[in-house]
Amino acid sequence: MSPVLRRTIAPLLACCAATWLASTAAMAQPRPAGDERRAPDREPYRDAPGVTPIGDPVRATADTPDQRVRLSGFLRTRGDLGHNWDLGRGPTPSLPSIWPTPYVDDGASHTQTNADMRLRVDASIEVGWGVSIRARAHVLDNLRLGSLPTGDLGGGSVTQRGPDQPIDVRQVYGQALLPFGVLTVGRMGALVDWGTGFFLNAGNGLDDDYGDVGDRIALTTPLAGLLWTALYEISATGPASDAVRPEIRPAFDLDPRDDVRTVAFSVARYNSPATRNRLLRAGRNTVEFGLVGSYRWQSYDVSAGDVPSARTALVRDLTAFVGDAWVRTDLGRFTFEGEFAFVGFRIANASLDPAAMLNLAVTGRQYGGVLRADYRGGERFMARVEFGFASGDDRPGFGARTAAQSGRAGDLDGLQFDLTRTPRDVNIQNFRFHPNYRVDLIMWRRLIGTVTDAWYVRPMVRYRIGPMLTAELAVIGSAAMEPNSTPSGKAPLGVETDVGLIYEQEHGFVMRLDYGLLLPLSGFDNAPRRLSASAAHALHAVMAWRF
Repeated sequence: MSPVLRRTIAPLLACCAATWLASTAAMAQPRPAGDERRAPDREPYRDAPGVTPIGDPVRATADTPDQRVRLSGFLRTRGDLGHNWDLGRGPTPSLPSIWPTPYVDDGASHTQTNADMRLRVDASIEVGWGVSIRARAHVLDNLRLGSLPTGDLGGGSVTQRGPDQPIDVRQVYGQALLPFGVLTVGRMGALVDWGTGFFLNAGNGLDDDYGDVGDRIALTTPLAGLLWTALYEISATGPASDAVRPEIRPAFDLDPRDDVRTVAFSVARYNSPATRNRLLRAGRNTVEFGLVGSYRWQSYDVSAGDVPSARTALVRDLTAFVGDAWVRTDLGRFTFEGEFAFVGFRIANASLDPAAMLNLAVTGRQYGGVLRADYRGGERFMARVEFGFASGDDRPGFGARTAAQSGRAGDLDGLQFDLTRTPRDVNIQNFRFHPNYRVDLIMWRRLIGTVTDAWYVRPMVRYRIGPMLTAELAVIGSAAMEPNSTPSGKAPLGVETDVGLIYEQEHGFVMRLDYGLLLPLSGFDNAPRRLSASAAHALHAVMAWRF
């Protein structure tokens, strides 16, 4: 059992036992005749937060002495400079270049810049002991600096107007500590808090752009020294009553059979980062692990834009299973960590036309993993070797971005199935890392989008120069699992070297500057035009104020 959860649940069980004894003693005392109107004064749970005694009106708990509001988060500003991100290798069969180029000189300059910002606010309202409401919101989320100008650009006053959606509320959920576990209900973050983050990722990092969010009800309870979690998620719902009766408010889900639902179960033993750091400083060996499995299904569907009816209903019969296993052990100065994930799914009817039923099911069996070995050489030095892999598909393109169109040989991206050719390709085998899990600055983060259909090796060293200054160096070598996925049809992709410098003050200010150099290999060459891919450069700067 986690030490934090043990310290939290033990007082609660004692409190519940004391309350039960008090209620038993109160009920055992005889009640004087004619004294019924004073019964609420003797109600044993009268002063319990959130409980409505007999004869009393509903009471709010917001004014209880235990209430506290806590705010945390960060303000982030980022800047990027990229040079030759199109690799100077010319067009692909579907696009003018593998990366959008400057338009004024038709891409001859090869240099681009960008700057954006985000304010993240995490709020926790502690209503009472063990009861809280939590929320996360992004303000001016990844707003490009200078993107909304208004005023006299000819030399007069210029200002910036607000975007149409200045605040994006990402999470809102409630937690209650019960005698048998922690109940969480609402829109919340990633399924689990453990693991490397290559598959399930909450997006909590200062430089993250994405994050898993789901509408769930979950229960976590400690048992036999482990944390057990069961949850039910409403992953997606179909048309609501406002599609046929817009005057009905609030709208009501028309048919549960077109909803996408998920159930998941996990068991884990892991320490918080602060606890793990204390154990490392004390020289304690530890073993942590986690297992999670989920099942998702959808019976029917309706195409976007169609009025829901028996005529427009589609038989979908989607089923999917996801499994993830993680283990980490700290042995003296060494840490060994590994995580493996599997995704299997079947869509019996992938048609978007109710009148055209496909007799072939679209299926997928995808797998990926990360292995790490760390060495800590005292308080200042750390070295890591990481190996990652993601299964691939032999269709052209990597299939990294969900908005990709059907690809042709020579394209960088493309759908990994084809229902138009004969025979039809109905198997999707490429596993995609979470886009927040970044192993480099240029190739996987920018050009391809995320690690997929490939393997890589990443040695890295980190050295703390002074109390507030740290330097980092990483080299990433990558190759495709399926050569047909690359623009040239060859497996070698590239070698990238990234150098970083991190400045961090004690009171919440962090600044990081990274430089990346990508040396592309034969996988990016343009064979039809006999053009070899050339080197790409990147500068990436982050400044953050944490609170």
